[in-house]
Amino acid sequence: MLRLPFLLLLFLALASPLILKAERPAIAYTLSFSDARNHYLDVEMRIPAEGKRELELFMPVWTPGSYLVREYARNIISLEAADGSGKPLQAQKTSKNRWRVDLRGSDTLVVNYRLFSREINVRSNWVESDFAVINGAPTYLSVVDDYQRPYEVQVELPEGWKRSCSPLPAGKEPNSYRSPDFDTLVDSPMVVGTPEVDRFEVDGVEHYLVTLGGGGVWDNERAARNVQHLVETQRDFWESLPYSEPYYFFNLLTGSRGGLEHRQSLVMTADRWYSKNRGGIRSWLSLVSHEFFHAWNGKRLRPVELGPFEYEHENYCSSLWVVEGITSYYQHVLLARAGYNTVDQYLGALSGSIAGTQRTPGRMVQSLSDSSFDAWIKAYRRDENSVNALFSYYSGGAVAGFLIDAEIQRASEGKASLDDVLRLAYERYSGEHGYSEDEFIALAGEVAGKDLSAWFEQLVREPGEFDYQPALDWYGLEFEAPKASTNSGYFPVEEEPADLPRGWLGASTSESGGILKVTSVPAGTSASEAGLYVDDEIIAIDRNRVDAKQLNRIVGLLGVGAEIDLLVSRQGLLRTLKVELGEEPSETWRLRVRSDQSEAQAARVARWLGSPDQARE
Repeated sequence: MLRLPFLLLLFLALASPLILKAERPAIAYTLSFSDARNHYLDVEMRIPAEGKRELELFMPVWTPGSYLVREYARNIISLEAADGSGKPLQAQKTSKNRWRVDLRGSDTLVVNYRLFSREINVRSNWVESDFAVINGAPTYLSVVDDYQRPYEVQVELPEGWKRSCSPLPAGKEPNSYRSPDFDTLVDSPMVVGTPEVDRFEVDGVEHYLVTLGGGGVWDNERAARNVQHLVETQRDFWESLPYSEPYYFFNLLTGSRGGLEHRQSLVMTADRWYSKNRGGIRSWLSLVSHEFFHAWNGKRLRPVELGPFEYEHENYCSSLWVVEGITSYYQHVLLARAGYNTVDQYLGALSGSIAGTQRTPGRMVQSLSDSSFDAWIKAYRRDENSVNALFSYYSGGAVAGFLIDAEIQRASEGKASLDDVLRLAYERYSGEHGYSEDEFIALAGEVAGKDLSAWFEQLVREPGEFDYQPALDWYGLEFEAPKASTNSGYFPVEEEPADLPRGWLGASTSESGGILKVTSVPAGTSASEAGLYVDDEIIAIDRNRVDAKQLNRIVGLLGVGAEIDLLVSRQGLLRTLKVELGEEPSETWRLRVRSDQSEAQAARVARWLGSPDQARE
């Protein structure tokens, strides 16, 4: 008779930690919009004290996926604390984004704060009279070092607003949601108002295209139809969807272009006119393709440094060239495989990335690995010298992805590709742990059947030139011949000397109000060698006044090697610079299929891109 109670007690003892964790009371937020027209979001936060004498609250300083400390606490206009009965408590600010509250024996802390919300981008909040876009990091305060507890959100809709949309699980009341932890809460954006919503299913999973700002121009049904096809293509690439809960595509038609990935959603800004023709749909889908690929590569398959997140400090990572660069590579590859781009259209997109890489002197001083690590101080803080000091892990990483894919195929004699590396990486490293940069590189060699560590060392960990030729030879591709640069044509008087190639200063300029100013001076150009500075005002060439059009025309006519006196104003002082004009780089870096491409090479391109004969809708 004693055996059953003993087993029951043993079970309860073992299960009690799990039960206690599941039954922790939730932190509850109420979001309201009493002054939406002036861009204010009001938040009421109710925190169970759980026997604590004081609580320390914090606000995140950055948004995962956007690697810059953005100081969201600056948007808090007012903050007041009270106990559960409404009696005021003092909220003492202890740092830029922290507050400490003495509970004075209360079992509940109520905090009311107002946020100014007028940044319509993918990572911040925007509130106005007709709608609101709510992101997690700039919205929710929480308790310091207490992320693993449930959170509840209730949205109070203003008059005329129809609904709220969020990937968070629905709560018991209309427009209410529940999150199992703070990471999920921060990673779950929300749109409130009267958006256009179209629904489709893939593998029995609901997907929603939620659009704001269509203006009677945007065709949401047409866009959703094409998104579904793209989702199916990426599902086929990875062999299954990585989620079973509804997924949301938040589409903000602001006229700008940007995107940010989340675990169960993505947020993007775009142009409402994109849905009017195939070219616009294709451009819009390239952004969808990039952000949706992150549902696997970035959110579930991630570098070890990117989770659990530290929301108050930088999370340094050397592998953003994998997260963002390889994603940038596949966003166009998978559009081609889905039938939206022909081979030539895809090669045009890849050519643009290569041209951008080759015209960036920063590639010679910063590696992709270092670019990833320094994202916090360089990638989102560009200045006039960034072209000389920075190498983008986005576009440079996309080019690296092309080279990595081809090298794995070459090393394995066509038996494997980067596709296989990503699928195996997902199988091995997705989940709680993540991968290191060394582990990803080793895995690529494992799939290729060859140690590629030295090759990767040169490609992603050392600055310098990329070697394109092995990849071009594998596919049967080539770069178009450089364009000839000359001022000459046929001339009937033979004694006249031939003209020199067109001259080139090398600096970028802008003109406003009749003032011609230098905006960028790339290293290695005539402008750089002569000591021309950003913000110099260009006044004259050889004592002849010039504006923007005259500058380029005269420099071109003078030709390569011509020596000129360039009169500039620098900080109000006139000075003359001696400049020897150079020659503008003539390479277009435009890829094309070689005329003698072999059948084997053509077959490799077909396996790589799917070789559609014409683009889809």
